[in-house]
Amino acid sequence: MKNWTNAVFVAGLLLSPQLAVAQDADTVFTNGRIYTVESDQPMVEAFALRDGRFLKVGSAEDMESVTGENTEVIDLEGQFVMPGFNDAHSHPLRSQLFIDVDLELPVDRVLSVEEFSDRVRAFSDANPNREWLIGAAFTYATFADTPINAALMDTIVPDRPVIIEDETGHVAIANSKALELSGITDDTPDPVGGYFGRDEDGKLNGLLYETAMQEVFRFSPNYTLEEVTAAGAAVFPRMHALGITGVKIAQGDHLWAEALQTLDRRGALDAQVSMTIYEVDFYRQYSNAEVIRNHKLYESDNFRIDGVKLFIDGVVFGQTMLVKEAYPGTDNFGLPATPPDVLRDKIVKYNGMGLHVMVHSTGDRGGEIVLEGTEMAMAEHGAEKVRALRNQIAHSMVVDPADYDRMKYANVVVEFSPAHWYPSPITNAAADDLGPERLQEVWPFGPVQRAGINVAIGSDYKDSKADPFLNTETLVTRRAPGAGEDDPILGADSAADLDDVLYAYTMGGAYAMFMENEIGSIRPGKRANFIVLNQDLTAIPANQIHETIVLETWFEGDKVYEGEEKVSF
Repeated sequence: MKNWTNAVFVAGLLLSPQLAVAQDADTVFTNGRIYTVESDQPMVEAFALRDGRFLKVGSAEDMESVTGENTEVIDLEGQFVMPGFNDAHSHPLRSQLFIDVDLELPVDRVLSVEEFSDRVRAFSDANPNREWLIGAAFTYATFADTPINAALMDTIVPDRPVIIEDETGHVAIANSKALELSGITDDTPDPVGGYFGRDEDGKLNGLLYETAMQEVFRFSPNYTLEEVTAAGAAVFPRMHALGITGVKIAQGDHLWAEALQTLDRRGALDAQVSMTIYEVDFYRQYSNAEVIRNHKLYESDNFRIDGVKLFIDGVVFGQTMLVKEAYPGTDNFGLPATPPDVLRDKIVKYNGMGLHVMVHSTGDRGGEIVLEGTEMAMAEHGAEKVRALRNQIAHSMVVDPADYDRMKYANVVVEFSPAHWYPSPITNAAADDLGPERLQEVWPFGPVQRAGINVAIGSDYKDSKADPFLNTETLVTRRAPGAGEDDPILGADSAADLDDVLYAYTMGGAYAMFMENEIGSIRPGKRANFIVLNQDLTAIPANQIHETIVLETWFEGDKVYEGEEKVSF
């Protein structure tokens, strides 16, 4: 594990000619197509590393001055190299916990009702001693002809509580046993920020929308520290196969923070990880106030808690996303997950503590409320102090151009996720709630970036694919992976150039993590996080980007992954 003093050491070497021997690089990479994401020299052929950082970047001749008798020289043989990706909104630990502990259902294909039932039943049979059965994620396409409800779930598992999330993570289905053990009856009122699904007679149907999920989840047992630590040890090597070297985790608690700090101190966390911790756990509703107060105690070289995660709205499905223009054919403008006045006050509170705030906000009205709270914080604590905290509007499915100037002034990060910005079954389903015309305006990445606003890209994995190449291609084309120019497009005006997307996926993520001076580009003094690919992203048709294979991933000068096959999840 490298430490923060290396940057000072490298700088000292560069400024001290008398220490010429000490300037020798540990490793020189040469004869490559190296995409630096630096505007002054965007493409170079070589770079040198020392102590896990970039020492020199430029031509092969430039490397001669730092190549000594003990320097390893690696010939890239023309391969394409770029900085590692920094995912600005992801849930990797939770995703791995579904693999290791809970029931994971595939999201890359639509199961039949029979397949869904068989998988849930098999998980139940394989875990006879498990008190609760928890899973993710069902897709509505599975239940186009057979409604999903508690009665269906009861035919699969009648004797133990079951709760399974949908593909958005904001709706769940519970069986009757789960409702019973949670004390929920037909007479239970809807909670603030959510509601219970009901049939035409007002009877519960087992569907739980937004905060109604919490009324069931809070009775289920939490994970153990051992389970969370094991998940962290397993998931980051998997992410290396995707070329991801930096992650902003958009949730967390004391267990997650302790697990990641422990892994880093063991030298087993080969990624830069920041976390915006839940103020109150989204699922089990316990407070993280103590962790938030003492967040600095959890900081290590590769891990830190940089802020607090809050919620202002839901998602388009069920029309809980807050919008300025009513949903088509209705007088519904969405459902606040937190009362707006309370949300604004929370932003003021946490910004006053010097903490960055990430707010789940899919709709344009939700984004406006985040801006209102940020402006209140600026008035109370000082504009520059709050601007430096880079409050993050998470998801940004619908963004109002009228708010662009306010976003720039407040210096917020507008983050786009989940990676559903191309025609697919889930976006087609969104048209039922949002309408086909407004659907063409979702995730307006290109216009927001061109307006000069800080943008970052999040996969929102597990609710979407973590694969940066699939996500990059579809942001450029706004079509399904591999699609041609005659295939359906989602939001043609929202597309962006490849260079702009790659910048957002590297430097944009670094900025959202407060690490733009450490990671995100190939520049002397920065940590040597980079990837070697099987094809030059700048020289191939855009609809081939999703096929890219990561051959090598390097983190702080160490090779942490090597492979020859396409990995995507």
